[in-house]
Amino acid sequence: MQRGVTLIGPVSNDIVQVPGHPKRQQPGGAVFYAGMALCALGVPVNIITRLAPHDAPALLTPLRNAGATIIALPSAHTTSFINSYGPDTDERTQEVSACAAPFTIEDMQFISTQWVYFGPLLCADIASELIRHVADRGAHHIALDAQGLLRRATDRKVLPIEWPDNNEILPRIDILKADAEEAALLTAQPDPEMAARILCGRGADHALVTLGDGGAIMCHRGALIRQRACRPANQNWPVVDTTGCGDTFLAAYLACIIEGKQAAYAGRFAVAAAALKLTSFGPLCADMAQVSRLAENCPDFL
Repeated sequence: MQRGVTLIGPVSNDIVQVPGHPKRQQPGGAVFYAGMALCALGVPVNIITRLAPHDAPALLTPLRNAGATIIALPSAHTTSFINSYGPDTDERTQEVSACAAPFTIEDMQFISTQWVYFGPLLCADIASELIRHVADRGAHHIALDAQGLLRRATDRKVLPIEWPDNNEILPRIDILKADAEEAALLTAQPDPEMAARILCGRGADHALVTLGDGGAIMCHRGALIRQRACRPANQNWPVVDTTGCGDTFLAAYLACIIEGKQAAYAGRFAVAAAALKLTSFGPLCADMAQVSRLAENCPDFL
């Protein structure tokens, strides 16, 4: 197996509406933001995505320019989101105007890396059977963003759903990421610390629960790590666009684990990467050295 990460999921055509800024149309989705972050951090990136061929040049060129190798599978439609933020940029409403076709087990023949990162945007994108198939090969480590498995599109609205297969799939997952609401939906536990412990107890080697400007909680093999958000002291830290911060967090955490770093360092590095990403529209542009310098100045662990 090659060094690096294969990211699997739709690259979306997004409209982002933030108060005080013009409406923007830009590439989006977990695979886009995580792929761009991993490339910036020096991790070899392969991508398996599905979209309408006429959208490929605009949506995939930034990833190719960053160094990613891409297999673009055809679909009648490209997944398209409208992300509208309120005055508090942690408050977001979403609409879906189109959905790409789901991935199949046959598509998994293109995986050649040690790590596989599943980034579904909606529950129909990647079935649990597909994750199980890849995990049971025994040749890959798996990172999973739970977000897409916990939401569906109905009449253009994005609605939460349960993930009934999670007890079977979690023991096959090396790194799982969910935000606080998603972790509560998975575990029926509103306390994110308890939710992280439960997800770890169900088999995920690293259970990550992101808390927005509250930082993140990591549970690794039963040990709980609480990490404050990274905001440099005595600086007016601009919050421009939070779209893709969770994807950036998981990508940065994964980059550290690939390099053999401990979970505590990976968590601090990941909140630093997310902090840098939210200062501008689009994906993370900082490299490993820039993120590392900011991580050194992040607040101590809680």
